[in-house]
Amino acid sequence: MPARTPRAQMLRRKIISNDSLDGILLSLDPRSQGPAHLPSAKPQAKVAALSGTVHLNPRGFGFITGADGESYFLRANLARFLLTGDTVRFIPLEGGDGDSREVRALVSVSRPASRLLCEVHHVADLLHLASDEPCFLPLQLTAGGELTFAPGDVVAVRVPAYEGAPVARPLLVTVERNLGPRSRPGFDLDYALVRYSFDAVMPDDLDAPRAQGAGQVEWQGGKSVPFVTIDGESTRDFDDAVYGHPLPQGGWEVQVAIADVSWYVPEGSELDAWAAKRCTSLYLPGRTYPMLPESMSVDRCSLVPGQARRAVVLTLELDAAGNVLSSKLERTLIESAARLTYTQVAAYMAGKPDARFALPVEHSLQALADVYRVLAERRAQAGRLDFDDPEPTMVQGDDGTWSLKWESRNDAHKLVEELMLLANRTAASMLVKRYGAGLFRFQPAPDAEAWGELKVWAFEHGVTLPEAPSLRSMADLVAAQPNHEAQAAAALKIRSTMQPARYVVQRGHEQGGHFSLSVDWYTHFTSPIRRYADLLVHRLLLAPEGHQLSAQDWEALSAQVVQCSERAQAARLAERMLWDRLKLQGFMAANTTDAIVPARVVRTNQKGLRVVVSGWQCSAWLPGADLRANGYQWVDDVWVGSDPEATRVLNEGVQVPVSWTSLSLVRPAYPELQVKLSRAAQ
Repeated sequence: MPARTPRAQMLRRKIISNDSLDGILLSLDPRSQGPAHLPSAKPQAKVAALSGTVHLNPRGFGFITGADGESYFLRANLARFLLTGDTVRFIPLEGGDGDSREVRALVSVSRPASRLLCEVHHVADLLHLASDEPCFLPLQLTAGGELTFAPGDVVAVRVPAYEGAPVARPLLVTVERNLGPRSRPGFDLDYALVRYSFDAVMPDDLDAPRAQGAGQVEWQGGKSVPFVTIDGESTRDFDDAVYGHPLPQGGWEVQVAIADVSWYVPEGSELDAWAAKRCTSLYLPGRTYPMLPESMSVDRCSLVPGQARRAVVLTLELDAAGNVLSSKLERTLIESAARLTYTQVAAYMAGKPDARFALPVEHSLQALADVYRVLAERRAQAGRLDFDDPEPTMVQGDDGTWSLKWESRNDAHKLVEELMLLANRTAASMLVKRYGAGLFRFQPAPDAEAWGELKVWAFEHGVTLPEAPSLRSMADLVAAQPNHEAQAAAALKIRSTMQPARYVVQRGHEQGGHFSLSVDWYTHFTSPIRRYADLLVHRLLLAPEGHQLSAQDWEALSAQVVQCSERAQAARLAERMLWDRLKLQGFMAANTTDAIVPARVVRTNQKGLRVVVSGWQCSAWLPGADLRANGYQWVDDVWVGSDPEATRVLNEGVQVPVSWTSLSLVRPAYPELQVKLSRAAQ
């Protein structure tokens, strides 16, 4: 590590912004500037002020997403006074419509406290701080504290909250943590934790307030039921177990046992406050950061085999067509008969002779397999989209080193998925029946613009879609394609139209539903060890008979589910950041620059193509200069080639052969693989 710069210990430290808006400069210049204010805009009589959230671009401009979902362009002269995540009131430019919507002036700014990650540079006897995220405001360090950092280090600085008119005065920031240089072993892991606010350390004394023995709840038959858990080989927290058997009159009884976390985590306890803030467990390559203490997540609450465990058991009676005839929810004790893996169960379902278990377990698995086939067929008839891309996993070798391994979902994964979907749908129906409202997982249908684009794409590929979005028509679009490559292209296009799912609190008469699952009501009930939303659903369903929530209770629940959605998204982004790094490293180690690999186009513009390398799922950039050098021209919003022996039109979904050329570190926090067309594409 380079020697610490003595001038970093000076009392007066100032951060200034460079003219190109490419970064934030930390200068140890003792001079100071007074605050500069951006004149506030007064709303015009004819144009009402709107509100929205700011998203900045590294090139200096930005966008504001309004409350109505519309996007407004933010020019550099206005963007330089804001941060991504700011909520602003603004005046739109009159006459703007569609892609021409633009911000004319800013009225006010509401900025939550946040953090920025910045890299330290040493230029001309000055220390400069270049933000990894777009940030064009001047920064000034608050006095106090010993700074120990060197050029090349990455530091996290705290940005204070702000309410008021947009101003250009320096932000008073505090260095919270030095992550060291990017080359440090473990840096990427620490960076992801800090970037997405999962770096808070769980207190050592945080544990379940209720440590009573399990014997205080009666077995109610749970000990005699041969429940089994079905998970991955590396899973340590078992929050669901399943059992099934055929009924004499036809159909089946299915039982889904879920860890009774709500019994151990009373509302309002310190443990509950911690879980409510974190909202989710975080699963990173080789590491797990649980929502609950490990003493609970992998022991006391976990449905480990041979141990009495508290559980919430959902008992369902299904007819031969998979319809739910009756349902019952109760607290009880269970004892899991076996801890099975997806690999073992898939082998049993495939009839492999060496995949044998105790007879009661096999009878249950056979019944559950029959239920799975019926439920899967029902979903296929309603319209089902399977995006079964191989998933990366980390495998530790005998020497302690980790390597990347790709796994595809097997029938055991799908069996468990169908049972969990069934349990979650039933729990949602129970909420509506009891409260006329509830906490749901909501996914709207594709918006009109996205659906319109998909209709055009489908028509160009020989399929006419209906006016309104339909999951059935999407599945038919994929099935209508002539080969696997065309089906993959259709699936990619369909995926781009989907809106994200989120947690909501809704009344039974409000429009709800989950578009991708084609159900009216859906919730998360099956994973309370790792998701706080599931814990909230358990509390609602297990509340004493006659209990109802007040308007204030529903309001508090609505605020909490927003936090659940935000933290779930943060966890996904943290996981993706680390997996993307590992996939890049693995791909470049396994392929030389002259190796030709297939890639699929996922986005096009006049500057080039965004592609995903098949088999590795690595995002890469194919620049327009390379396309032009190979005879392609940007015509009518698409790259068109002149060579009749090459792929003529490079639009979304098309597969092209490429070779990688370099790894761009223009934005060090977001390394980008650069590729070129291979000769096979010409």
